[in-house]
Amino acid sequence: MKVLISRKQLEIIKETDGGTDSRFYINRIIDLLKFNKMYGKTNEQILQKIIEYSKEQILDFGLLERGIIKTLKLSGSKSKNLNAFFKQLLKSLKERQKNIYTSEPEFEDELSLTPEEPSVIPKKVYKNELYYLQVELLKLQEWLKNTNKTVIVVFEGRDSAGKGSTIKKFTEHLNPRYYKIIALGVPTPKERKNWWDRYRKQIEPGKINFFDRSWYNRGLVEPVMGYGTDKEYSDFMENVEDFENDLVRDGDYLIKLWFSIDKDTQAKRFQMRQESPLKYWKYSPNDAKMQDMWDRFTEFKDRLFDKTSTVNHPWVILDSNDKRISGLNAIRYVLQNIPYDGKNEESLNKTYPEALTVLRPINKD
Repeated sequence: MKVLISRKQLEIIKETDGGTDSRFYINRIIDLLKFNKMYGKTNEQILQKIIEYSKEQILDFGLLERGIIKTLKLSGSKSKNLNAFFKQLLKSLKERQKNIYTSEPEFEDELSLTPEEPSVIPKKVYKNELYYLQVELLKLQEWLKNTNKTVIVVFEGRDSAGKGSTIKKFTEHLNPRYYKIIALGVPTPKERKNWWDRYRKQIEPGKINFFDRSWYNRGLVEPVMGYGTDKEYSDFMENVEDFENDLVRDGDYLIKLWFSIDKDTQAKRFQMRQESPLKYWKYSPNDAKMQDMWDRFTEFKDRLFDKTSTVNHPWVILDSNDKRISGLNAIRYVLQNIPYDGKNEESLNKTYPEALTVLRPINKD
């Protein structure tokens, strides 16, 4: 298909680092919109505005394509969903250009002996945003101490998607007495029979409870790898909504985060693990299997989303091909959805909507 982008727009793209990749993804985005009969004059003009912003190097067009695909899969009107997505994105890009990327805060660069993945966010800007979000997390923690409310944050996703590194971003400056990281090993035969209690008893009131993988092992990893029975799987899928509603019946908070990566990114991260003198231990035989079983994992993941992304507890999809973006989006989403005292709304309003999708089903009541 012929791409309807002016010479001026192409020149802007050429000035941007990674211009070849940008043109490649822009072509794919246009083809995607045309295929869905949504590339009219309005969306063409919106895309041109987005390209204008890209000269500031504040957007990854690969993430944008993935964000559009996820948006088009949401329930409800595709047109309304896409319009809302573009509106939020343009607002975010304007904010990034005006207030974030034009004046970087001063930080001393620490010595790093491990390679860092590329990001659309400059390191100094990222550290500045993270600093203010971590201040907000301390406010949240104080509020939990005073109210004895409980926060439960579920971290799920494919291997190497960034779950553990994001938990570190959350906890780096928290008071260790008021948070808990829960990363359970292989269940015992007794725990397999008492699946819900295995996880429920780990939750401590008045704290932020971080589940580095969770009860969703039964709905995803076990059936994919053949570790569980069909009866265990069906029982889980039928009862998980009631279990989650019961967890928060006293006014506590449950947030489910899914870290999403593409297959090539996972393969690159597996390779980095094997070559790293500090992270080699993270690589296991199951990692190689996960590449081979990518499509099977996707099949069960889609079933999981369809059944367990509920009105009260939707899955929040964080595109973690760019770990800096997914980390900031994860912390912001949690903070935005808990009514703690003393919120700094300015820090919480800076988002990267191209890499965040909430699978909130339509409430039919």
